[in-house]
Amino acid sequence: MSHKIEQAKRLMRLKLLNQPHVISHVELVTKKAIKIGKFLKKRGFNVDMELLEMGGYLHDIGRNVTHGVGHGVESARILRESGFSGPLIRLVERHVGAGITAEEAKKLGLPEKDYLPETLEEKILAYADKFFESEIIFKTVNGEQIVERRDIEHDSIEPTLNRFKKLFGLRSPVVLRLERLRDEMEKYLKQPF
Repeated sequence: MSHKIEQAKRLMRLKLLNQPHVISHVELVTKKAIKIGKFLKKRGFNVDMELLEMGGYLHDIGRNVTHGVGHGVESARILRESGFSGPLIRLVERHVGAGITAEEAKKLGLPEKDYLPETLEEKILAYADKFFESEIIFKTVNGEQIVERRDIEHDSIEPTLNRFKKLFGLRSPVVLRLERLRDEMEKYLKQPF
């Protein structure tokens, strides 16, 4: 493992110290993104695996500030403050949903610019992230109510896509972007992943 990847893992663990569920999610998404990246490399695609792995570990560090749609922007801010720049910043900014347009960003109170995945690494990370959904479990242990969160991994992004359809509407721009991302990635992969 490269020094840069080790540095990314350390920063992720430091920023998400009190959020074991998010750490688990980040590790699952990173593993999925690496698997997709390696598969595409074998098929002849040019994938920057170090960038992809670093982005996997760092894409949700902004969740220590917000669990809302702005967490990608917060992740990028934290990375800038930590001395990172360039493609890594764009990678973490653009992983939310299947991207956010400048118009949507303005309505959401985010800096007004496009946060749409453009590079293959950005698309892989956004796609890999959609295989996982959080489940909240309420249980009683020794008479005390405990809330646990865990990620469920799906065989495809269809459950996430269906959730987006319920939230945003069947033909909303958010859903259409996610469908385009799915179709593009599955074309590259030649099969549902």
